[in-house]
Amino acid sequence: MSAAARWRACLEAWALPADLLAAVPDSPYVWPADLYRRLQREEAGIPSGPTARVLGEVLPEGGSLLDVGAGTGRASLGVAAAGHPLTAVERNPGMVAALRAEAEAAGVEVRVIEGSWPEVAAAVGGHDVAVCAHVVYDVSDLAPFLRALHGVARRAVVLEAGERHPWAGLIPYYRALHGLERPDGPTGGLLLDVIAEVLGVTPEVEHWSGRARMFFTDLQELVEFYRRRLLVPMERRAELAGLLAPGVVEQDGRLSLGAEQGAVTMWWQIQ
Repeated sequence: MSAAARWRACLEAWALPADLLAAVPDSPYVWPADLYRRLQREEAGIPSGPTARVLGEVLPEGGSLLDVGAGTGRASLGVAAAGHPLTAVERNPGMVAALRAEAEAAGVEVRVIEGSWPEVAAAVGGHDVAVCAHVVYDVSDLAPFLRALHGVARRAVVLEAGERHPWAGLIPYYRALHGLERPDGPTGGLLLDVIAEVLGVTPEVEHWSGRARMFFTDLQELVEFYRRRLLVPMERRAELAGLLAPGVVEQDGRLSLGAEQGAVTMWWQIQ
């Protein structure tokens, strides 16, 4: 089986059973823009971390930046503030509204293209560098996604992703709550294999760890977020709170489920 086919099979295995989905009123797949904006504001100012550093290295002076799956602009707004024209692709209307608000607050002009990648690739034009942060685990058909990224970048492509599927840390809770087993993959290592297979390139790679990407102001907010993610009916909310409690970490007044997450930044030059 090809690396791309293994990637697809792993993601398809993460599909949640229809009976569990039908038993709760809200979708586990909703990404709350307010939580992303909160984290973005905490990190406002001078960009830091491996991905921001790499972007600074591969972008020429005044070079244009494309952010695919931009969300609220965490990966790109701080970099664009240094004088790089920014185009952002985002399909979620709530995220688009938050992105525009964050860009205005940061004084960054951004061209926003609403839609899914690679369907809107023809509309973005060419850019010096393309960045895509924490999106690939939502993409089962990864080959055309990567080819389109590679095709619009003149100088380099930069990817940021977790070392493991973003829901991998929830595997014990799915098992405890529903007797539901979850797959082990895909992983950052398999992502590298897909890139090599599809594009014929060997990316440079930096492995790193950082504080949990999702954090909460109080325990009630944390439990409610994971109640949706774990498909728990309201009447089992107290049970869920007790189950999560041993894994809740407080750092600097913020709560998260687990203290750190492994991540990887990978990038390659366009020949």
